[in-house]
Amino acid sequence: MLAIVATIAPVFLMIAAGYGAGRAGIMPKGAGEILTRFVTWIALPALMFHIIVTTDWRSLWDGNFVLAFLIGSGIVCALGMGIGRLRGLPIADIAVDGFNASFPNIAYIGLPLFLLALGPASAPFVIIAATLTLVMLFLIAIVTIEMGYHRDQGLWHAMGKAMTGLVKNPVIAFSALGAAYWLSGLPLPAFAEQFTRLLGAAASPTALVAIGMFLAERPLREAMSNRFVLMLSATKLIGHPLITAALVYGLFHMRGLPAMMAVLIAALPTGTGPFMVAGFYARDGKVTSGTILVTTLISVMTLSVLLAFLPR
Repeated sequence: MLAIVATIAPVFLMIAAGYGAGRAGIMPKGAGEILTRFVTWIALPALMFHIIVTTDWRSLWDGNFVLAFLIGSGIVCALGMGIGRLRGLPIADIAVDGFNASFPNIAYIGLPLFLLALGPASAPFVIIAATLTLVMLFLIAIVTIEMGYHRDQGLWHAMGKAMTGLVKNPVIAFSALGAAYWLSGLPLPAFAEQFTRLLGAAASPTALVAIGMFLAERPLREAMSNRFVLMLSATKLIGHPLITAALVYGLFHMRGLPAMMAVLIAALPTGTGPFMVAGFYARDGKVTSGTILVTTLISVMTLSVLLAFLPR
């Protein structure tokens, strides 16, 4: 338990740093939005390019793990969208709620936590899941948002705009560029590897500070007591691992470390991806920031239970 608390503690401290800066007036009002734009336009695209180009996908790929993780995340994303519909939101915000329920904090919490608890053997599964999560869930969210913006102009026009939105979105565009570069078989020059690694490393910390600044502009108690925050948090921390476990152990008959990792990754708290998307499309981030905070707090207990009792 103490090891998990120690691993997750930096997440709270970064959120707290942003919150303190916002409340103290160190950063001007609206600075959180500027930081979010830095993440979505610069740091996160660099991170995605770096991960895709530098990963040895041939040696890491596990078909059953990939299918179980993708199907489970897709189902939970749909459940989150259902909560957004229950809130009476427009389609763009419904997409963000789907993201809130299904986007795990793999890079910043999952990777160090699982390396500490399970050792280096966990790393390949974390890398696969991180890449799939960023590409697939960003893809679903962006397509849904773009179609929501343009649906009044007809289905084909909306689909065309959605495809255009994908091409223009920096995260998707640089992911595709990274995939093309990887397929070329060319080695990434040392200066490019170091540039994208250093710049990409700024994505999660900057987003966490931005969340804290966003919370500083709104009552923190209100964010944590919002019933929709609690519904999305329960979907993420209970629904996501349960659905994934049913797929892993029931449908795909997986056992050992791959099965355990699929469930553990699904049980991670909500990451910063939904907040980045909400900021990029100028959607209200109150429920999103509350969900990130609540799931991160509660996941200390839920992850401890799963690490103790899941079969290895």
